Amino acid sequence: MKKYAVTALAAAVCLTVSATGYGAVFSDVGSSLKWAESYINSVYESGLMVGDYNDYGARIFRGNENITYSEAAQLVYSMTVKSGFATDVTELGIDRYSMEMANEGIDEWAKKPVAFCMEKGIISSYELTKFKENGQNVKISREDMCVMFGKALALSYSVSSGTSLSFNDTWNISAAAKPYVELLNKLGIISGDENNNFNPKANITRAETAVIASKTYEVMKQKIVTNPESGYTQTSGTVVSVYESNGTYVLRLTTSDGVAGFVLTDATPVYNNASSNVGPSGLGLGDSVTVYSSGASIARVVITKDIVTDPGNVNMPQFTNQIKDKGELISAGEYKIGLIDKRGDRVYYTVARDAKITLNGRDATLRQLSDRVKGDAYVEVTVELNSSTQEAEVVTAVEQKYTSDTEGKIKNLNTRSITIESGSKNFTYDFIKDFELVTIKYNGSTWTGEKEDFIDEVFDKLTGSKYIDVELTLNSDDEVTKMVAESSTYDPDAEDKEYSGSISGINVDKDDEDENYIKVGSKKYDLSSSVRVDIVVGDDDIDDIDDLVKLYESGDVEIKVDVTVKNDEVTRIEGYVSEIEGYLDYMTVSNDSYPRGKMGVDVDDAGHIYFNFDEDTRIDIDGTEYDDININSLKNLVNRDGVSNVKVKFDDDGLATSVKD
Repeated sequence: MKKYAVTALAAAVCLTVSATGYGAVFSDVGSSLKWAESYINSVYESGLMVGDYNDYGARIFRGNENITYSEAAQLVYSMTVKSGFATDVTELGIDRYSMEMANEGIDEWAKKPVAFCMEKGIISSYELTKFKENGQNVKISREDMCVMFGKALALSYSVSSGTSLSFNDTWNISAAAKPYVELLNKLGIISGDENNNFNPKANITRAETAVIASKTYEVMKQKIVTNPESGYTQTSGTVVSVYESNGTYVLRLTTSDGVAGFVLTDATPVYNNASSNVGPSGLGLGDSVTVYSSGASIARVVITKDIVTDPGNVNMPQFTNQIKDKGELISAGEYKIGLIDKRGDRVYYTVARDAKITLNGRDATLRQLSDRVKGDAYVEVTVELNSSTQEAEVVTAVEQKYTSDTEGKIKNLNTRSITIESGSKNFTYDFIKDFELVTIKYNGSTWTGEKEDFIDEVFDKLTGSKYIDVELTLNSDDEVTKMVAESSTYDPDAEDKEYSGSISGINVDKDDEDENYIKVGSKKYDLSSSVRVDIVVGDDDIDDIDDLVKLYESGDVEIKVDVTVKNDEVTRIEGYVSEIEGYLDYMTVSNDSYPRGKMGVDVDDAGHIYFNFDEDTRIDIDGTEYDDININSLKNLVNRDGVSNVKVKFDDDGLATSVKD
C-alpha cells in the first residue's frame, strides 16, 4: 500500500511541535513512521487520538492499523468541539437519532459523536448504513474520511464543485466526495502520493489519519482566531439590539459609521473571544463584536468583549433624537432590558447608565423592574431610543391589571361565571363583581347593558349544536374582565366526510391560520389546527403536517390520500407516496436467489427516501430489466456511481412496484 502523502500547511497554520520536543511518546513509532511522528505526537497531546499498551506496559500507537467509520466520527467530533468550531450536541440531539443509530448497530461509545455528526449534517442517514457490516465496524476509505472532515470544515468554509482536482486518479473519486477532497487539498491538508494519486477507495491508516487530523484541527483553530475567509467585509461595533423570531436573529450594532444591521440564523457561528462557538443566542447587549459578511451572507461573528464578564468596557454615546418601542417586559438587568413587542418578537436593548427609569409613575431601577418580572407581574414598558444608536435613554414601566388571555368555545354561561372548552378541557371563570366594568363584544358590537340582557342573547345562540367562539381577558385573580365572542358554525355532532385523491396543493402558515389548506384533486379544504397525519413514505412514515408540506413542495412526488372533513375542516390525512423521482444512490440485496432489499433515492428538498423491493418489483435501468440473475450488478452500479432521474412507484404499504429511469 502506498503511503497517503500530505503537504505541509501554509505558514499561518504550520505545526510548531516536533517529535523531539515531545520525546518518544509511542514505542512503536520507529523509522517507518518517522514521516508522521510529529503529527502523531500532536494529536496525542491534543487529546484527539490515544494509543494502547503492549504486554510489556509500553505505550503503542498502532499506526499501520486502519480507522473505522465510528472512529472517524469520534475524531470529527473531538476536533470540532475542542477547537470551538461548533457547539456540542445536546442530550435531546442524541435522542433524536437514537433509533437510527440503534437500527444500524452503532456502538454505545460512538453514539454521541455520531449524533453530533448527524445533527451538523456531516453524516447522512444513508452514510450511517456504511458503519457496520455483519455486526462489525467497517474500515473507512480515504475519500469517505475526507468527506467527513470536509463537511466539518464546511460549517465555516465555502465548498466548491471539485472540478479543480488534478490527481491522476481523480476519475476514481466519487462525484459526491470531490468537493470535500478539493477543500482539504486547497487548505493544504492532503495531497497526492509520489505518483500524484489520491487512492480514494483504499483504507486509511491511523498514522495517515493522525496527519490529516492534526492539520485539520490546526485549520479549525486558525479559522476562528486569525484567518477569516478572504472576501468577507469586517464590521466592528457594539451590540445595541438583538431579537429572535422563528430561528432568525436580527442584530444591530453601533459602529464608527453609524448603525449596521445583520440577519443571522441558528447555524451562524458566533465565537466568544475567538474560542468557543456560543451561537447567536450567546450575543448580549453591549458586547463588542466583529461581523464577517459578504452582502447578506454572514460567515461568522466574533465577540471581542463580553459585557456579561466586563460591563465596564461598554461606552455609551450621548443621546439626540428619540424613537419609541413598546411591549411586555420579560427581563431587566445591568444596562439591559428585554420585551415582547407588538409583532410578538423578543427584543433586547442596551440601557444608558443615566437613563430615566420609572415604574407606575415613580423613579425606579432596572433591578426593581426585574423583581416585578420574577414575581410574574405583567408590566407594560415603553422605551425611548436614540435613533442613531437605538439605546434606551427613557424607560417607562406600568404594572398592568390584566395578566392572561384564554380562548375557546362557550359551553355554559350564567350571571356569575362562564365555562369554555379549550382543546379537550373545560375551564370555568367567574366574572368580576362589578360586572358593568366588564368589556363585552359580540360579533363586532359592544354591549353596555345589564349582564342578564347579554346572557339572554347569548343563550339564544346556544341552541342545537351551535357554539360561540370566545376570547377572555383575566385579571390576576382569574376573573373575567373582558369578553370577545363571535358566532361559530362548529357542530360537535357533524358527521365525518371522506374524500380521496392526490394532493394538488398544501400550505401551512403559522402566522395566519386562514391560509392553512390542502387541495385534493380540484377540491380545496381548510386544515384543522389539530389535523392528524399518517403518510407512508417507503419504509418510513410521516406524522407531522410540516414534514408533509416539505415533501410535497419537493415537486418530485405524488401523494395519494384519504382526507377526513368535519365542520368544513380536514381533521385527518391518511395515505401514501405513490410515486417519486430522484437520484438512486443506495442499494442493498438481502437474498441473491430471490432478490429482496432496500434502495435509497435522494429527492430534491425532501432528502433521502428509503424503500424496500422484492422479486415482484420491476426494475428497468438503462433499458435493462434486472432480475435475480443480475441484480447484484445493479447494486454495484448504484453504490458506485448512482443512477439519476429514476421514477419509483409504490403500493400503499410503501413497497416499490417499479423502479425505472
